[in-house]
Amino acid sequence: MPRSLTFGHSPADHPATCRPRPRPAAISRDPVARIDPTPRHRPSSDRRCTMSLDLNLPARWSARAGSSVTTPTTGRHSAGSRRRRHAGDVGATIAGVGAGAVVGSAWVLSAPTWSTPGGPVTVLGALTAMLGTYLSLVLIVVVARVPWLEHDIGQDRLIAFHRRLAPWVVGLISAHVVFTTLGYAQSAGISWWAQFTDLVLGYPWLMPATVAFGLMLVLSALSIRRARSKLHYETWWVAHLYLYLSVVLAFGHQLAAGTLFIGNEWARVGWIALYVAVAVLVIGSRVLLPLVRNARHRLRVAAVVPDSDGVVSIYLTGRNLAALPVRGGQFFEWRFGTRQWWWQAHPYSLSAAPDGRSLRITVKNLGDQSGALAGLRPGTPVLAEGPYGAFTAERARPGAPIVALAAGVGIAPILSLLGSLPADRGQVTLIYRVVTMAPGTIALRAEVEELVARRGWTLHYLTGEIDQCTIDAVRLSVLAPDLPRADVFACGPRGFLDKVAEATRVAGVPAERFHDELFVF
Repeated sequence: MPRSLTFGHSPADHPATCRPRPRPAAISRDPVARIDPTPRHRPSSDRRCTMSLDLNLPARWSARAGSSVTTPTTGRHSAGSRRRRHAGDVGATIAGVGAGAVVGSAWVLSAPTWSTPGGPVTVLGALTAMLGTYLSLVLIVVVARVPWLEHDIGQDRLIAFHRRLAPWVVGLISAHVVFTTLGYAQSAGISWWAQFTDLVLGYPWLMPATVAFGLMLVLSALSIRRARSKLHYETWWVAHLYLYLSVVLAFGHQLAAGTLFIGNEWARVGWIALYVAVAVLVIGSRVLLPLVRNARHRLRVAAVVPDSDGVVSIYLTGRNLAALPVRGGQFFEWRFGTRQWWWQAHPYSLSAAPDGRSLRITVKNLGDQSGALAGLRPGTPVLAEGPYGAFTAERARPGAPIVALAAGVGIAPILSLLGSLPADRGQVTLIYRVVTMAPGTIALRAEVEELVARRGWTLHYLTGEIDQCTIDAVRLSVLAPDLPRADVFACGPRGFLDKVAEATRVAGVPAERFHDELFVF
């Protein structure tokens, strides 16, 4: 099948939209590929041009020597995916049962308090304390990088759940402070403020608990979207370490001053066991597992290669990388062993399918650490946490068409995901949104085109800024006729993903067949 390039113009009624031109109904079947890269000129009255570059190339094209895109020969992901499909449901069930047990036991243990002065309000304070504290532990677990949750749900969705749950935690803990103080004040016949100061200054472990409550309020304020948008990733990362500190500081007063635990040894033991289990899970997932894997694989920077404007690819080598359980489309939290950056972990996706010999990430200079990576020297040690993420080829149904969409450097995980597909996988359409087709401006362009050529897939380039592009169901259906029955993978900025998600929904793609993974913090 020949390869063809078609250039289109946005119609007069949409002069400012990014609208791809449909491919011609008839395409030459000549055995020799013919390329006509000369665009047709638009009328002078239409100043905005868009382009769709269609590549449909024969699978017999050979790969260039030295290409880092690899082609697995077997489809090894589907069975593992099916085994892990219910991990999220299992986790939700465990969390729900635990919440019910906490509330139920608190209700039973607080029964003698109901008939005392201020008792009903005090009981309400105890219930909100128990549930709020339990949910704060759930908050920690969902961002603890637990492998079976990460691989089944994906970090972006876990973080989204974390954000939805966090206001409830803050609200419950705040209610606990208000109600418990009010109940004690009613019992003692004094004002709320007098009782509050007496509790903080006179009860064991209440001062650290007050500090913990203050930290939680500060973190909740920093997590508001407007405030969060003004933070650097490094600042956000350090600030959220205080969530662990707040949970630790609050632990002592629960056992020392909590009416539900005084005289109830089994409740104390159960509560301590819950904290220990969460601590083991966090330390195992965030500390021990990364240390063990890095001791085994000894990752180091092999080369730093400029790719396009402001984009570099970093190649990493190590020992026995074939044993590293990583798949195309996943990411690691990377710590580079330099004096300035060793203490910060930054998430970057793989940009090439893992081949058992090396790994590669492709990074765009957005300032701070991402801009400094271009100066890394070969031999620099690297500490990697992961792999993480559910954005992998095993999400695709066997034999189903695949439609992949990428914007900008979002092509990195898309390229590594597509590169990990079996060699005989057909019916893949890649839609790549770029700002311009000018030389040196498109990340990983040569490898994208080589992979599409070698596999006989279809590639469309869309040019223009995201906010100027109209991406709807009609346009995507023209570019990818198999869209309604395809598995869709998308990666890019939030605005791009929002447009793609809505367009695929209107086109009839079920939610379970739309896969995206947005890095958020």
